[in-house]
This record gives sequence, C-alpha cells and structure tokens, in this order.
Amino acid sequence: AQGFVSADTPPILSAAPLSAMLYKFGCAIAAASSQQTSANPIRRVVSLLQGLEEKVKAEGEKAEKLYAKFQCYCQSNEGKLDASIEEALTAIDRLTHDIESTKAAETQARAAVKQSKEDRAAAQDALEKSEKMRAKEAAQFASDSGDLKANLEALTSAVTAIEKGMSSAFLQTDGASTVSRLAQYSTVLTDEDKQAVASFLQGGEGYAPASGQIVGILKQMGDEMKASLNEITTSENEAIASYNGMVSAKNKEIAASTAAIEEQSARAGDLAVEVATKTGDLKETKATLAADKGFLAGLKDDCAKTAKEQEEAKKTRGEELVAIADTIKMLNSDEALELFKKTLPSPSLLQVKTTRSEVTQRVVAALQSVKHSPRADLIMMALRGKKEGFEKVAALVDKMMASLKEEQKDDDEKVAFCKAEIDKAEDEGKELKNKLHSTATRISAAEDTISTTKSEIAALDESIKELDAAVEQATAMRKEEHEDYTEEAADNNAALQLLGMAKNRLNKFYHPKDHKEPEQEEEEESFVQIRSHRDAPEAAPEVQGHSKSDTGGVLGLMDMLIQDLKKEMQENEFVEKNAQEDYETLVADSKAKRAADASARSEKKGTLAEAEAELLDLKSKQRDTMSSAEGNAEYLAQLHGNCDWNMENYDARKSARAEELESLKKAKDIINGADFSLLQTRSGATLLNKARRA
Repeated sequence: AQGFVSADTPPILSAAPLSAMLYKFGCAIAAASSQQTSANPIRRVVSLLQGLEEKVKAEGEKAEKLYAKFQCYCQSNEGKLDASIEEALTAIDRLTHDIESTKAAETQARAAVKQSKEDRAAAQDALEKSEKMRAKEAAQFASDSGDLKANLEALTSAVTAIEKGMSSAFLQTDGASTVSRLAQYSTVLTDEDKQAVASFLQGGEGYAPASGQIVGILKQMGDEMKASLNEITTSENEAIASYNGMVSAKNKEIAASTAAIEEQSARAGDLAVEVATKTGDLKETKATLAADKGFLAGLKDDCAKTAKEQEEAKKTRGEELVAIADTIKMLNSDEALELFKKTLPSPSLLQVKTTRSEVTQRVVAALQSVKHSPRADLIMMALRGKKEGFEKVAALVDKMMASLKEEQKDDDEKVAFCKAEIDKAEDEGKELKNKLHSTATRISAAEDTISTTKSEIAALDESIKELDAAVEQATAMRKEEHEDYTEEAADNNAALQLLGMAKNRLNKFYHPKDHKEPEQEEEEESFVQIRSHRDAPEAAPEVQGHSKSDTGGVLGLMDMLIQDLKKEMQENEFVEKNAQEDYETLVADSKAKRAADASARSEKKGTLAEAEAELLDLKSKQRDTMSSAEGNAEYLAQLHGNCDWNMENYDARKSARAEELESLKKAKDIINGADFSLLQTRSGATLLNKARRA
C-alpha cells in the first residue's frame, strides 16, 4: 500500500504495539510518582491515555480516507485496462485478417501484371507478323495488278488497232504475242474462240472479215481481266481495311495491357505499403496489449495486497483502541484511585523512586541533545515509568541503536541507488534524444527519396508515352513512304519497259545489228512500228537525209532517259532500303528504350515501395523512441520525486542519526552503571505487581 502513496504523504499507519502502550502507561506512572503534591497523579495518566486514544482514532480516519482514494484508483484503472485489452484483442484480429487479405490482393495484382505483360508481348508479336505479311501481300498485289494493267493495255491497243483497220500493223507489235498468250491461257474463251484468235493473229489482212468476232473475243478477255483486276483490288482494299482494323485492335490491346501493367504495378506497390503499415500497427498493438496485461496483473496484485494490509492495520488499530479503553476504565475507577493513594507514598518506594529518578535524570540529560526523536521520547517514558526495569530499557536502547544503524544502511543504499539510477536515466535520455535526431534525419532522407523517385517515375511515364507516340508516327510515315515507293517502282518499271520496246523498234529500222529478235522483243518492235507508221508523215524527212542524225539524238535521249530511270530506281531502292533500315533501327531502339524505361520504372516503383515502407518503419520507430523518451522522462521525474529529498537531506539525516546514536550510547552507559539492586525492594515489587494486576 505504501508504494501507491506519494513521497510527501505518510503511509497508512499500523496500530502501535501493546508494549509501546505499556511504556506509555509506565511513563504515566513515573510522572504520577514524581508528583510531591496532594493531587492524585493517576489523573494525569488517564489524560495521557485519552490523548493517545484520540491520536489513534485520528490516524485511523486518515488511513481510511487514503485507502478510499486507493480503492477508487484500483477500480478506475482496472476498468480502463480491461477496455484497452479488449480493444487491442479486437484490433489484432482485424489487423491479422486485413494483412492476410491485403497480401492476397498484392499477389493477385502481381499475377495480373505478369499476365498483362504476356498479353502485350503476344499482341506485339502478332502485330509484327501481320505487318510483314501485309507487306508481302501488298508486293504481290502490286505485281499482279501491274501485270493485269499491262495485259489490259495490250488488249485495248489490239482492239483499237483492229477497229481502225490496222490489224496488219498490230500483228507486228509485241501486243500480238501478248494477246496470243492471253487467249491461250484464258478461262472464259472456248476452244473455238481460242482457235479463231490464233487464226486471226496468223492470218493478218486476209482474215479481215472475222475481225469483228475477234474484237468481241478480245473485249470479252478485257472484261475478264478488268473483273480480275477489280477483284484483286477489292481483295487488296479489304485486306488493307482488315489489316488496319487488326492494327488498331492490337494497338488498343497493347495500350490496354500497358495501362493494366501500370495500374496493377501501382496497386501492388500501394498494397505492399499497406501491408508494411498494418504489420507495424499489429506489432505496436501486440506490444501495447502485453504492456496492458502486465500492468493489470501488477495492479491487481498491489490492490489485493494493500487491501489485506489495510484489513490487518484496521484490526490492529481496533485492538489498540480496545486496550487503551480498558486501561482507562481500570485506572479511572474509584478503587484504583484509592489504591494509588495508599501505595504511592510508601517510604521504600520513595527510596527506589529517588534512586531511579537520579538515573532517569542523567539519562534524560544525555538524550536532551536529540530533539524530536520518538526513540528518545520512548526511552524517557520507559525510565519514568515503574513497570519496566533498567535491564529492559537497556535492551530497548540496543534495539533502537540497531534500528538506527539499519536505517542508516537503508539510506546509504537508497542514495547510492538513486544516484546510479538518475545517472543511468539521464544517459538513456541523452541516447534517446540522439536517436530521435538520427531518426528524424533518416525520415527526412526517406521523404526526399520518395519525392525524387515519384518525379523520376513521372518522367519515365512521360518518356514512354512520347516514345510510343513517336513509334506510331514513324510507322504511319513508313507505311506511306513504302506505298509511294511501290507505286513509283511499278510506274518506273512500266516506263523502262516501254522505253526498251521503243528503242528496240527503232534499232530494227535504223540499226538492224542492234535489234533483238526474241519473241517478246518482236512484240515490242511491232508496237513501236505501229507508232512509227502512225507518225510516218512527220518523220519522212528524217528518212531522206537526216534520219541517222535525228535517230542518234532520239536513241541517245532514250538511253539517257533509261539511264535516268535506272538511276532513279536505284536511288529510290537505296532510299527505300535506308528508310526501312532507319525505321527498323528506330523501332528496335524504341523497343529497347521502352523496355529499359519500363524496367527502370519497375525498379523505381520497387524503390518507392521500399522507401515508403522504410518511412513507415522509421516513423514507427520514432513513435517508439518518443514513447521511450517520455517514459524515461517520467521515470526520471519519479526518481527525483522519490530521491531528491533523501539526497538533499542525506548528510543532515546522517549527522542527526549519528548524534542520536551517540546519545543512546551515553544513555546506555549511564543505565549500565546504575544499581539495579535498589529495584528489588519489597515496596517496589509490590507496586509493580499491583500495576500488572490492575
């Protein structure tokens, strides 16, 4: 119970032992015996006992008030601790469940990130394969459409020539062989029609009556080719539309996968931070629960122990009050008064009193230097009484001296303990202060890291978006450039072929040695001859005197045009090849850059999650350290509250105790030198026996 009362408040008083009451009673007898007046000295003894009774009652009331406050403290704190423990148990269950569910959600988010990456890679791979296939199909379409257009041109030229009556001239051109080949492999002509076309192409002018039939057959073949051209053109347009739709869908799929990766990565990071936060909360809650349980157990033990001590003190105090009341009753009766009137004036007792009085006076003189000492007062009361002998007083002095030495020893140990604990607490306070400063520095660094990392992640996100936009723009430009190149290449090939046909036809007329006679070349010569005959009236002067010179100029110009075309085609091919290589390099570099940025972003996300988790841990440690610092400050304040008075008054108390010991020693020496045989007189024994019987 004493541990729950402040240092300035006296502990709950226990009842004075019965022997102390007897000493007080003896003191009253001694005081009564010393009176030489006619007044009855027993009245003073009764007054002293009545004062003692009031003092014991006052101490009991004070102890009851203190105990009532202590009971209120026990009940209030037990209720608060029970509520806190119940709340902590509920919080632990909730946090445990939340941590498990959050970890599961984090696992799902990371699995979603992995799946989205696989889906994006698959979509990108499919897009690359489709792009290569589309380029191959476009090249095939360019080739097929070019052939169909050339064949249509040949058929159109043949129909025009036949309708104008120039079938003989047409038969000498390359178009005739082209028409013959087309008719032979046509799927819409009957064998009869094929034979008619073949006969017409072999008959020339002699087959003129059948030219109308031939024109119809050729137009039928042209319609077939136009239908084929329209069909492959439609198929090509549909393939382009399908490809564009597939590209759009795949780009959307890639964008969706990328967005899902970023979203789920951010979610996984947030969930990881949430797990770290809740884990710290769970740890702190468990520590609080353990502390509350320990304090509640200690509180219950202290409250039960104090209640038991209070009951014992109350019982002892009651017994003391009963003893005092009984004594007052015995001494205050008429019979007791008459008895003391008869016994106190006894001569032999006076002789003893006189001798005892001398010893008592000497002891009192020795003890007068000790002021406000209950021990000295008790010895003087025992000496002035007649109930206790000098042997017992000497024993009491020995006991008191031992008690003083034990008290001094306790003070020495307490002061040493206080000094050591205060030094230790102050050192711990400095260490906690340094730790708080270090933690604050680390928290600031962690916050800077988080801020910097978030900025870097935002920059990487912007870089990835810009990179994707650049690749998309480059892809659109590359497709447009490739389409232009394909169309221009087809036109250049057709022009080059036409120039070759024209040159070969001129060589046949002007330079026979340079003329080539292959079947395909004959078709070219015939076509050129038709154009030559058509332009013959304008070219006639050249045949007469200027043909060689003019032909050389035309052929030279043709050669120059052919060389320019070939050079242009080579340059276009070189430019196309370089453009494609540049595009592939750009895509590869962009892909590598994007992968590097994505990897760096993922690493930054991990760094951010670690930094945020570290920040939470540092703040948790900071709170723990601050709590420890507060506890240290409270403990240091308690130490000062409990120790400062003892430490400040240690020297004075030690000096006073030494003086008291010296006085007790002198008193003992005086008592040991007294003549104890004087106390064995008959009258003295009679008085003591009567006092015991009373």
